[in-house]
Amino acid sequence: MIGLKSILYTPFWRKYSTTLVLTIVTGTGGLGLWHSRLISTNNFLQKTQTKTQPEKTIAQNLGWVYTVAITPDGQTLASGSYGGVIKIWNLNNNQLLHNINAHADAIESIAITPDGKILASSSWDNRIKLWDLTNGTLIQTLADHIDDVKAIAISPDGQTLASGSYDGMIKLWNLKTGSIESSFQHSAPITALAFSPDGKILASGSQNGQIKTLQLHTGKQLHSLAAHTNRIWAIAFSPDGKFLASGGTDRTVKLWQVDTGQLQSIFEEHSQAVLSVAFNSDSKTLASGGYDRNIHLWEIYTEELLETLTGHSQAVWSLQFNPDRKTLASGSADGTIKLWSVSGLSSHELENATQASVVKKEAEIVIVSEITDIAKLERLNQKLYDKIDQSWQQTPNWYEDLVFRVKVNEDGAIVSFESINQSAQDYTGQTPLPKLLSNTNSEIVTQKQSFALFRVVMTPTGILKVSPWNGWL
Repeated sequence: MIGLKSILYTPFWRKYSTTLVLTIVTGTGGLGLWHSRLISTNNFLQKTQTKTQPEKTIAQNLGWVYTVAITPDGQTLASGSYGGVIKIWNLNNNQLLHNINAHADAIESIAITPDGKILASSSWDNRIKLWDLTNGTLIQTLADHIDDVKAIAISPDGQTLASGSYDGMIKLWNLKTGSIESSFQHSAPITALAFSPDGKILASGSQNGQIKTLQLHTGKQLHSLAAHTNRIWAIAFSPDGKFLASGGTDRTVKLWQVDTGQLQSIFEEHSQAVLSVAFNSDSKTLASGGYDRNIHLWEIYTEELLETLTGHSQAVWSLQFNPDRKTLASGSADGTIKLWSVSGLSSHELENATQASVVKKEAEIVIVSEITDIAKLERLNQKLYDKIDQSWQQTPNWYEDLVFRVKVNEDGAIVSFESINQSAQDYTGQTPLPKLLSNTNSEIVTQKQSFALFRVVMTPTGILKVSPWNGWL
């Protein structure tokens, strides 16, 4: 390469022995490879994005409400707060049934067994406690983590409790005996957990934005996804087991295919961190709550924003649909728990939309997934760096970094690129990117549906950097 220095570039947060070079940015421009919007909602659905006040506020002045849960019969709601207090309500009359001074520090996660008899709570005091929901008495304390227990989940058969901690450990507990059945070390603090509806998979989200899925009967890791650019606050499986939703500090909600680990959709309506996600029991509607105080309801097949629910004055930390499909409960830092009347698409509308989606997909070349597998990203990162490095022919004469979004297919061919800043736009012609794009267009197989997203930075001092858009985990 003439005029542009190549440097060995190993991001300090990576823990791999391989050394990579380059820093690439990829995004939603060009071909829109982040997700596939198969349906024009203007053509198929005429929904108004309304802003709705809550049907009722069942509690106030609770301090920060970090977590809410509803029993499977839809009759009882429980909440956990910053003050370490659990409150349990009868949803038929909103009467407070139990007030429990449960933990010595904040309660960030609660879960209820499928039979509705036991409530589990986890806290910053490093402990998990099991409670009898009928009378509010303590059954057992589980203490083995050495740092905040950020997330818990109960298996669909009610036999196992999973806990994830800031100590980076995931533990599986036998709910009857209180003993630990197995433990798994994560690469970062655990911030979210969820069991698949069939109980075969445990998904975890972490402080570094990574999602891992674990096959429980074998202990084998199924997928490791570079999901978000920073902390994951919440994850949830759809009741039909097809999708996993995640919300993160990067302000996005992402929908993942459970079987393949591929990215299905990105929802980007929140203006601040996404703190909570929940599916309705029909698996068609997804709710997301954020630091921006808003709750958004999404139709997952069409990616339609159905409604924006406003009413909280501070961050929405937790969401839970009632099994009746008609009510959504939310817990907030404003100290309230609110109940919302919700409605999704009618069965007729959904059928029409889904059929239209299939027709559209068959008629067009559809780009649907982003490569997040770390090994593949490493290979493509190096390949892209080498392409640009070897094609460089002139000395830089710009005065600030040029930043580009670059998209490559599974073979490493450049599919598109986009200038991110003004300098990149002004000096694009002095870079190898236009030539590399025209040379590789003939190589691209249009039916390929997996692409990697990278950031490419070219500095005035002649340094080239390339890295995945979501960073190295």
